[in-house]
Amino acid sequence: MNKEQALEMHVLLFTFMGRFHEKFFMNYRQLLDSALPLKKNQTKIISMLYHRNCLTPTELARMLDIEKGGLTTIIDQLEQMDLVVRSPDARDRRKQLLSLSQQGRRVMEQVLERYTESIREQFNLVDQQELDKFMNSLRYVVEFMESN
Repeated sequence: MNKEQALEMHVLLFTFMGRFHEKFFMNYRQLLDSALPLKKNQTKIISMLYHRNCLTPTELARMLDIEKGGLTTIIDQLEQMDLVVRSPDARDRRKQLLSLSQQGRRVMEQVLERYTESIREQFNLVDQQELDKFMNSLRYVVEFMESN
């Protein structure tokens, strides 16, 4: 990759992040806040745990760019709200695994039902071919980022 490509990659990634937050995540947070008022990082954590089932604190901190000390405080809060549970890792006793509690999963399922409807409305007027192209592009981006 040359310097110009690296600069373009930087611009594209940050443009994508900004547009993602503006068009999707803000709406998602509002729907989640209507079910349960949470702070931004709390929302990100329970969302990530919903989609990944369980993660170590280190994995979660790296994915969300949160300092481990700050993450511990947030996890403590979510645990007190009965949204997250800690459990020992059966493969490594030194590690803990974080996952959603039954209550956390119920809240997320309710929110995702409303959010899915919101996405349907948002893309209702988009041409099906354009929508397919967008979905295929997103799949490719996710697969690429997971493999590299």
